[in-house]
Amino acid sequence: MKNILIIGKNSFIAKNFINEFNNRVKIFYINKNYKNNKKKLFEKYLEQNIKKNNIDIILNFAANNDNSFNGNFSKILESNFYLPLSILKISNKFRTTLFCFLSKDMNENTKTKNFYALSKEMLRVYMNNKEYNCKLRLINIDSVFGPNDLNTRRIFPSIFSHLYSKKKINFNVNQVKAFTFVKDLNNMIYRLFSNQKKFIYKEVESKKINLKILFKLLKSRNLDNIIKKSKYRALFLTLEWYKKYYGKK
Repeated sequence: MKNILIIGKNSFIAKNFINEFNNRVKIFYINKNYKNNKKKLFEKYLEQNIKKNNIDIILNFAANNDNSFNGNFSKILESNFYLPLSILKISNKFRTTLFCFLSKDMNENTKTKNFYALSKEMLRVYMNNKEYNCKLRLINIDSVFGPNDLNTRRIFPSIFSHLYSKKKINFNVNQVKAFTFVKDLNNMIYRLFSNQKKFIYKEVESKKINLKILFKLLKSRNLDNIIKKSKYRALFLTLEWYKKYYGKK
């Protein structure tokens, strides 16, 4: 059984990974927040955890997902750039396999980058030009949805908080956007655990969803039957979690 160290355990992706695989791997956690001006203390703490728990793989789920155009760039860089660099440094020292996540937003060169996309692009460039001793896995993802996500700045939590708590929608529904179901992402991560290649770059499959059509679908009658019979099967599973969370039938 592999020993997995999760950084960013409060991420909804991490919570789903833990629920799915906690009986197939042994999971440990980092409880110290990263501060760039105290990175040496964090790195020492990380070293101690790796040695104490004989860690095989590090999953860095920690991220600042603020994709607005007026976010705090220093905080975004701290989470999305400087933290992964510190983790890579320690992973190199112990030759511990490291998973880091990129964003497909940075591939859309025709539109202005937000600070989130810029931070992920900086990370990609750095990783591609840095020598390393560990096994490195760079996972490039679109937006991810699924249970346990309560960040209403994100699209699906915003939709369900509107449906069940009458909160205001805070995004433009007139768009088509690519999404990945969290279970599909985590299954792919787990399969990569047994791959012995030194470097793996993986584009995670996603599906484009017309948010206007989806929003109308979610507000329609006979909702459960419609979703069960459609291409939105993963959304049905997500819907069930939100209904239970909000205490709705």
